[in-house]
Amino acid sequence: MNRNVLFLSTVLALVGAFGLTACGGDEEDTGSTTEGEGEGEGSGTAAVDTSLPGDPNAGEAIYGRICVACHAADGRGNGGMTGADFVGDETRLSKSNEQLLTSIRDGVNTGSTPMPAQGGVLSEEEMRDVLSYIRREFGGTTE
Repeated sequence: MNRNVLFLSTVLALVGAFGLTACGGDEEDTGSTTEGEGEGEGSGTAAVDTSLPGDPNAGEAIYGRICVACHAADGRGNGGMTGADFVGDETRLSKSNEQLLTSIRDGVNTGSTPMPAQGGVLSEEEMRDVLSYIRREFGGTTE
């Protein structure tokens, strides 16, 4: 029986370690678009594209399959411990679609828990869909 307990403990520890490694945290700005750059309408500031770039209904299933383990169902990332907090950090979703799609596609290697790249896992359409779901559910959209 001790062997079974030891084996189960080892498996659970490895699964937990893998889960934390696969989750993203503390994303940094990876794009070059900033407010005040480019041509804006009348105000001299560039508008940041935060529209829904895909189908949020399709993105919901992708979020549940790929993202929820780290970012949690409520988008809070377990207080930012296992993944970026989309709700508590209002600046997170104020980034442009291109900046966020780059983070999804290429991953984020800053912070204590890096987010793995999803470019080899998800198609471009799926990445746009999941971003649309995140924006719709957790804010950060102009629509």
